[in-house]
Amino acid sequence: MRNSDHSTSSISNNGYSAHCSALLVLFAFSTIATVTQAFSAVSASTSTSSQVSVFDNVLPTGSQDILHKAASKSGLGHKAFTRPLQNEQHSSVIERALDAILTELGDVADGNNQQHVEYWSRQEFRHIEAHADVDEHLAKDADDSIAKGELSLNEATFRYPQNGHVLYLKIGTDVHGPTCIFPKTSTGGELVQQPEVNEKNQCGNNVDLVVVPAVDGRLLRFPGDSLHAVPRPTDLWFLSFVRGSPVFKPEEKWGRSVILFNTWRGSEDPPKDVLPADTTTAKYMDEIVVHKRAQWKDTFVMKKDNKQSSHYEQEEKMCKPNETEEEAMSKVKIWLLGNERRRNSQLRTVKMKAKSSVREAMQNPEAVSRVSLERCS
Repeated sequence: MRNSDHSTSSISNNGYSAHCSALLVLFAFSTIATVTQAFSAVSASTSTSSQVSVFDNVLPTGSQDILHKAASKSGLGHKAFTRPLQNEQHSSVIERALDAILTELGDVADGNNQQHVEYWSRQEFRHIEAHADVDEHLAKDADDSIAKGELSLNEATFRYPQNGHVLYLKIGTDVHGPTCIFPKTSTGGELVQQPEVNEKNQCGNNVDLVVVPAVDGRLLRFPGDSLHAVPRPTDLWFLSFVRGSPVFKPEEKWGRSVILFNTWRGSEDPPKDVLPADTTTAKYMDEIVVHKRAQWKDTFVMKKDNKQSSHYEQEEKMCKPNETEEEAMSKVKIWLLGNERRRNSQLRTVKMKAKSSVREAMQNPEAVSRVSLERCS
């Protein structure tokens, strides 16, 4: 990669000094937060830590292929590294790519001058039940302490990452495989809890849902405590029952290669018992490119204050007066991951209602959609 090419960021042996310089520049602007249709590199870096954001054109095709091959070898096991990278030669190609992406996003080291990154990968289109990512081993320890009577249920809490991410690398032709995010919800039990509805909040019975189809080279970023799922088949939530075994091959049709990664504050411990990758045999010659932030396409942004800016986004109008679409409402059943404490529900499923536009959004091959589900009364 030529140093004179300003449209991409190349990860090379000399990347560490350039990386640190980029961090210093971005840190200087980290208090600026603007959300517009076309973000600048700095404004995007300060506005994506507490919102759902979707970007396209993050990686060129060649880099997607390299990362897909590396992810296929990496497997499902969770691994961790700490930013800034101390020695790129002893970092895997995946770690160097994620470090470059987080640099372009504007993630900077905190007061402890670190940021922890936990990552893993999948290559198959599988049904993933609704859950929020947590410090898994810490949660298991708490479960054990509760079982032994050493800790009460009220005292047990979950530790969530700061942000979750999905980097889509190679998606089969027959896979829509959307990631479905409930941006203001952490547990399945919250989906059915009736909020207080007053004169100023007539939409309290609705739950926000952001549907992000799997697209090559796309990056999804969302708050780390957000409930999320990948239903398979795509309309699984709408089906009364499912028969047959899912098909995973050939990869050209049914592959769904993604790298998933969470960021944790460097001032805190990394996720418990998640170890660094074995990079003693890392092929450093696999050089990848991450596009500069200015070249990314800002596809969708939903802030915590409910405002949004998007290119593809299809918004369902919530709480419309004189609603006449009663016949379009369908029952949905959302499957939940984990034990009862993790689910915050005695049941493995949550029953809700949705308009036909929700199913359409989940079957859309590209457009990111913000829709809503309705709590059953």
